[in-house]
Amino acid sequence: MEYSPSAKELSHFPFLKKAQDHVKGRFASVDSLLKDKKGEALIERALVRVQGAITPKKTFAPVVTGTPEEEIAGYALARIIVSCVNDRQLIERLTRYEAERAYYFLVKEEDWNQNYLQEDGEYSRLCVALAGELGIRITQDRMPLVDYVELVSPLHEDRFHLVNRRLEDGFVAIKKDERYELVRERIRLLLRRDLPHKVPAALCEQLSPRVAQLKKVYQEQMLQQFGTIEESAFPPCMQALVTALTAGTNLSHAGRFSLTTFLHTIGMDVSGIAALYARSPDFDPEKTMYQVEHITGRGGSGTEYTTPACAAMRTTGLCVHRDPLCEKIGHPLSYYKVKKRDRMGKGPKKGEEKGAEVPTPSST
Repeated sequence: MEYSPSAKELSHFPFLKKAQDHVKGRFASVDSLLKDKKGEALIERALVRVQGAITPKKTFAPVVTGTPEEEIAGYALARIIVSCVNDRQLIERLTRYEAERAYYFLVKEEDWNQNYLQEDGEYSRLCVALAGELGIRITQDRMPLVDYVELVSPLHEDRFHLVNRRLEDGFVAIKKDERYELVRERIRLLLRRDLPHKVPAALCEQLSPRVAQLKKVYQEQMLQQFGTIEESAFPPCMQALVTALTAGTNLSHAGRFSLTTFLHTIGMDVSGIAALYARSPDFDPEKTMYQVEHITGRGGSGTEYTTPACAAMRTTGLCVHRDPLCEKIGHPLSYYKVKKRDRMGKGPKKGEEKGAEVPTPSST
């Protein structure tokens, strides 16, 4: 049976094509919206959505504010705004937030709506219907191997490894809760694949005051998250790069990129980062400042690059002097956060060892 969601459900899952079709023609163009009060309200709604994505503690309300149409439009505008910012970490956070939000409503909807009461034991009608809309095939207790492998590749938990699964006739056995988790991961992958949008420069210019406001809030969040810079908490790979610089060694392009993005994310300003390279034998102040500004999003296209994860650091030969904490960590930024917390007498938060809240790096 074809999935026919209500307007309320579409506001819970605004990324569906059915949600886009539902609001088609109900709003003026984005250019026109920016010029009236209704548009201002929708932009405010979009900004609140993005700010929710960058807030460390995510909370979701069981009832959305405003009409379903406004909620869907706010979702679309939020994606336009982060595309104008064009920061990979911010984009990753928004896509993860939207996937978590959908997961929340997916789990709760069956409690609220009698139409989705389970049948045949643990069969989840809404989960299966939503999965179908997203292009994956989930039945009562299994899914095709090819779909499963694609979905679990970014997941690090042992229980998702194929060697730990029951495989029969080309299908992988899955449990009820795992169905929800796999649909959530599918949402995240699809939304991430679609961003950033190619937003016209003129439209980004119209949104620039709001984009600047968002950047300021985002930077404040990052500073709150990482606090004052503490070199003693650097992961071994970053300590090695700093040591090489102070010894007058030229770093590879990958080394410069990794160190610059790391230092920028934890709060070091552009001039401070550039000064670190002063001891390099090939140091050129103007060229160095240009490169640092380019990587940190201060110049050129405005793209703010993300620190490579541990897997990428190993690929480029920059993962050195691994210590016991490295074995539990998937990202240099996660290492830094955990080490700082340990030095303050606090243990790591749940999931942090796996690099939670740290974005999947670019391949740059």
